[in-house]
Amino acid sequence: HNELSVAYLQATHLFCSFQAQRQTPLQLRGQLMLRETSMLNGEMDTVRMKSVICSRSLPQSEVAWQEKEKVSMMCHFLHFIFFLSLAFSQTLGNETPTCDLRARSTSFLDVAVDMISKAKDYFPVCKPIRASQADGLRGSAARGRNKSGVYTVWPRNRVAEDKPLDVYCDMDKDGGGWTVIQRRGDFQRSQDYFFKDWASYKKGFGDNEKDFWLGNDNIFALSNQRLYSIRFDLKAVDGEKRYALYDTFWIDDENNKYTLHIQDYSGDAGDSMIAAHNNHKFTTKDQDNDTNDGNCAQTFKGAWWYKSCHESNLNGLYLRGMHKSFADGVNWRAWRGYNESLDTTEMKIRPKSFKKALIVEETPKDL
Repeated sequence: HNELSVAYLQATHLFCSFQAQRQTPLQLRGQLMLRETSMLNGEMDTVRMKSVICSRSLPQSEVAWQEKEKVSMMCHFLHFIFFLSLAFSQTLGNETPTCDLRARSTSFLDVAVDMISKAKDYFPVCKPIRASQADGLRGSAARGRNKSGVYTVWPRNRVAEDKPLDVYCDMDKDGGGWTVIQRRGDFQRSQDYFFKDWASYKKGFGDNEKDFWLGNDNIFALSNQRLYSIRFDLKAVDGEKRYALYDTFWIDDENNKYTLHIQDYSGDAGDSMIAAHNNHKFTTKDQDNDTNDGNCAQTFKGAWWYKSCHESNLNGLYLRGMHKSFADGVNWRAWRGYNESLDTTEMKIRPKSFKKALIVEETPKDL
């Protein structure tokens, strides 16, 4: 029961945090939520319990619950439900209660996944709301979810830790649903604004609506919750645009130096990632993880998944156009080579399943 108690207290803390910070959706209030354990590199605890989830029709007047007193009452109610659950699990065995409550045997993972899926319906992710899904939402809310801009998302392995993440969602490019993880452009920064240390790239920096790096910890959290693709949108100073799409993308955690995994290229910019950067560690000016005798980040004034050294350097100096120095700008060798620094770049990711779902939805039913 110690493990159950710890999980419950963590869940109660999260629930109360939700209530104190914003109006939590009404559907979540009458349910016991247990903390989810990350499933990326470990196994879920197999201990099972009887959890009793109360469901009742709430009067419309209760929709406006926001006062701290109501929050306190709900927290006490959660405590009551928890101990009632333990009582049922100890005394009833396999018997099914005959009261109005619905009892079901479920694992920690079942409860966590159920709550996560419901929470994500109310805390936006980079996924447009289509007409068929918008019926239950207010018009302005549905329209807002379809616009490119900054949204708050909850990476799956952070929901129970109360660690939301603000990201820029591109809802326009190729069907939308993209989470932008990097942007370069003419935002009146210094040329070497991206020439930063390991800690800066770990945490992230910049402005989500201007030039920024989302942060390696955040990119790891996002790209490991399911299978992801990555798209590089590139623009030269003369206005020409190209793109590179890789259907397989993720990075490892900090213990593994954020090693890059990228495959399956398509597009018109040429491949400047797989041969020179796939399966290589991230290197910054103060942490050399490349295979070169020197430090590629120091030499080429950037931070990247260098091998020895690079075919792309999108975090290099913002030199904007032709430059005499070699390969230290915002370079994409396969398109504009090592002596032309690009004007604008965006790196953006989305689940691989998104495109398939989009194709299915847009296919006429009679075909």
